[in-house]
Amino acid sequence: MLLSLSLGSGAADAQGIPELRIDGGTTEQRDNIRAFLPMTRYSCELPEFRERGVIRDAGDRVRQALRALGHYQPQLELIVARTEECWNLELQLDPGPVARIAAVDVQVTGEGAEDPAFVAIATAPGIAVGDRLRHDHYDRLRSRLIRAAADRGYFDAELTTSQLRVDPEANVAQVVLHMDSGPRYRFGPITLEQDILRPEFVERLYPFETGAPYSSGQLIALQRNLSDSGYFESVRVRPRVDDAVDREVPITAEVGTRKRTAYEARLGFSTDTGPRLGLAMDRRYANRRGHRYHAELEASTKRSGIGFNYDIPLRDPLREHLSLFATYRTEDTAGTRSDRAQIGASRVRQHASGWQTTEGIRYEYEEFTVGGVSDTTQMLLPSYRVNRSESDDPLFPRNGYRVELLGQGAHESLASSISFLQARGSAKYIRGLGAGRMILRGDAGLTYSDDVQEMPKSLRFFAGGDTSVRGFGFQKLGPQDDEGRIIGGRHLLVGSVEYDHPFGDGPWGGAVFLDAGNAFDSFDDYDLKLGFGAGVRWRSPVGPIRVDLAHAPDSPDSFRIHFTMGPDL
Repeated sequence: MLLSLSLGSGAADAQGIPELRIDGGTTEQRDNIRAFLPMTRYSCELPEFRERGVIRDAGDRVRQALRALGHYQPQLELIVARTEECWNLELQLDPGPVARIAAVDVQVTGEGAEDPAFVAIATAPGIAVGDRLRHDHYDRLRSRLIRAAADRGYFDAELTTSQLRVDPEANVAQVVLHMDSGPRYRFGPITLEQDILRPEFVERLYPFETGAPYSSGQLIALQRNLSDSGYFESVRVRPRVDDAVDREVPITAEVGTRKRTAYEARLGFSTDTGPRLGLAMDRRYANRRGHRYHAELEASTKRSGIGFNYDIPLRDPLREHLSLFATYRTEDTAGTRSDRAQIGASRVRQHASGWQTTEGIRYEYEEFTVGGVSDTTQMLLPSYRVNRSESDDPLFPRNGYRVELLGQGAHESLASSISFLQARGSAKYIRGLGAGRMILRGDAGLTYSDDVQEMPKSLRFFAGGDTSVRGFGFQKLGPQDDEGRIIGGRHLLVGSVEYDHPFGDGPWGGAVFLDAGNAFDSFDDYDLKLGFGAGVRWRSPVGPIRVDLAHAPDSPDSFRIHFTMGPDL
């Protein structure tokens, strides 16, 4: 077995331990010799009559260390050099030629002969003819075969031949590994004791059926499914191989259920909405069919609302559910007001590709005032949303992205007071650059409608604010009426580039940014607005906190402070 260990030599005498001094060889060879010949096994007390035994034992260990690296014909000269307080072992080393691999013979017979795991090892063993001989590579290949047998359920597998045949005179070696896999075991019944869900519902979380071929990967998938379901606080899955009957391995899943109800209180602040308070309740399992619901209340000086969401797991509880929801939102900003109620349903599916799709339909009623004009709309809105996000850290990602696309519309012939078709898209990309990060953000919207002033405020586009074009106030960019009041537009196009950099190793950092964009009614009238500035970043215990000082040449404010908190993605 190849080991690597470096021992300091400067303080050996002071500690009452002799030194090993090596002249010759490579760093790897010297390190491996020290690993096989630790001088801590000796003391400074060495009678002369024991010197020959020490040299003989040391020589054996040095040769063993060199053989592990493929050197079977080393030239060694070992002497004991005494000092006033201790003694040293001095080695003059010529490792000699290295042995090469002449043949690799890996065979699997039995039921697993065609198993892809064994075929992959036999066709790509990691050792090739002509390679330098290394014992650790041979041990690794042997371990791969044994591990593959255990992972794939060949519990009776046996290595009928396991040999590393070395011809020291010719400096060649042959690797011979033959395995008889024996029969493959299958999964037996799963035992899972819990009393919060129907057994037939829990079985929908199982990734395999009784009688399926055994695989440790499927066991990991079972544990992951149970953990990701949201019903269990702790999960431990173990196969009972010793209790197998007719080569069926029973599985025991030990789970601890989560508390049925969770409550959450949130405090926040941003310059867009001011201070805000949030209260939420999660009913993690409403009944034994795995249904759950969520209720929340949010209040701020500009935007408040209440919502209720009831989720019904569908065929695959982990990746598909039906969501029934009802919400009420009120928003009051300078010159605009909106009171909106909606009720609807959506089917949410998580795809193997990583994308999530949401097919929804909702009925929406909105009373609004924009630019001094008040109106009421009623709409039946079908919608389709696709989104995806990935990151290397949920709160402070160095690399990650999110993408979301939404299409929705209404028609007067389908229980709606207006007709329109709209597409929205947003994306954010974070990439580590040096010690800092480059952050790109974009938002776009496109609406087909005869008259934008018939559109409710919630469906119009505005720009400006903490997460739009900084340097402008919240929703202070967009088409204006004859009196200069912002009334929102059909379309939106906003982009941002930002670079942040930490101050040393602490939680503080700085950022510079450039934002650009606007809301507009037609592309001929698109009036690009710019905002730029610098800010401070704090990786606080509760998440990222951002404070920016922004300047926009076309803003009535010389400078504007923007404060936000929350995850970057």
